Amino acid sequence: MNTNQEDRFSMYYVVMNTCDKYKAVWETNAVFSATYNLWVAKIPLIEQNRDAQILETTGITTNKTARRATMTEKALFVENRLQSYANVENNPELLESIKYTVSDLKKARDTDVIGICNTILARANAHAAAIVAYGVTADMITDLQAAIVAYTTTLANPKAARSQTKTATQNLSDLFKESDTLLNTRLDLDIELFKITNPDFFSQYKTARMITATGGGGTSVLGRVINAGSGEPMKGVTFTFYAEPNGTMKAAGGEKVKPIVKKSADKGKFRAKLPENMYRVVVEKIGFKKQEIVITVANGESTNLNIELEMN
Repeated sequence: MNTNQEDRFSMYYVVMNTCDKYKAVWETNAVFSATYNLWVAKIPLIEQNRDAQILETTGITTNKTARRATMTEKALFVENRLQSYANVENNPELLESIKYTVSDLKKARDTDVIGICNTILARANAHAAAIVAYGVTADMITDLQAAIVAYTTTLANPKAARSQTKTATQNLSDLFKESDTLLNTRLDLDIELFKITNPDFFSQYKTARMITATGGGGTSVLGRVINAGSGEPMKGVTFTFYAEPNGTMKAAGGEKVKPIVKKSADKGKFRAKLPENMYRVVVEKIGFKKQEIVITVANGESTNLNIELEMN
């Protein structure tokens, strides 16, 4: 998400939390309830596409590179042993069919390097019994075959990840437009139903609808949350950042600064763009012990936040 979308999504969380707090007030009102349920259904869709958008393609590419290196290393060893065997047996046909250099495998395109390795594999299988004496066991041939298969399966992953990111970006744009339309043309009007009957709900809703801009001089807080018991990353953990009153950030007109809410993605990671200030951070997820910590966000500096949550 871009900065504007992050700011709006943070506002969505505050609106949702406010409405949940007063659910007993509006749930029997058919008009407000219908509008709210339509709007709140957009939030998990935004979360899903946000998670897809920030998919780490770097890790996928790194995995592909590592598997190629493993495959070529095994292939070159087997090729070397086959060449030794071919020289001893005076088999120029075999020798000519596997004359590949390290540079050949390094520079070959993805599909070409697979073809080269498959050629070496085929020659190894054809002379499997004979090359045992040259240091190539049946397990080594099997390992080479497995390495070729493992590398082949990674070829489409980076492209698929980029395509997924592009699709998610477009989906987010559409979902934010739909969500904002529901807020602006319906929920913001329907809240007037409670202006007299429940002024606290009305007032807090209006405050929740204010967007706190975190762009400009803000600095990102990068974090990751894991399950303390299993070590697995945790998705859907809520991080609420409350600006400390003795910090540097002040709201216009002396009003209280709205909290900024973020949720962790699939790999337990999140990013929050926050103005320079001191924050009390509340970390919570149903079924786990709530944590509260205080961090200082300095302008121009990166703040890392790593959390381990314990089950209740």
